[in-house]
Amino acid sequence: MLRAGFRDPDEFRRMTYIAALMRCFPGRNRQNTGDLPPLILIGQMAISRFLGPAPLEERVGKSFGARPVMIPLPHPSGQNRWLNAPANRERLASALALIGEQRAKFAR
Repeated sequence: MLRAGFRDPDEFRRMTYIAALMRCFPGRNRQNTGDLPPLILIGQMAISRFLGPAPLEERVGKSFGARPVMIPLPHPSGQNRWLNAPANRERLASALALIGEQRAKFAR
């Protein structure tokens, strides 16, 4: 997430909520009128759950929605070979730039 513009791991942990899809609860919104939605969809399971099925090549590197904004990322597993393709590494870089843009809106 440093590549997405977070200053350090502490800032990333302070500004994000990470949970397994099965127990995702990012907390309440500032108005206390509902829950905060997930922002970063990591892995095909989360991406398909929120955006429907499609290849990662059609999802990673793009943002979806407005409220919430959803930015898909590939699963970071060391066994995942998706990032071996240069075009997919470019997609990841684009996704991280989009996350950086969102971070800049909320970081103060």
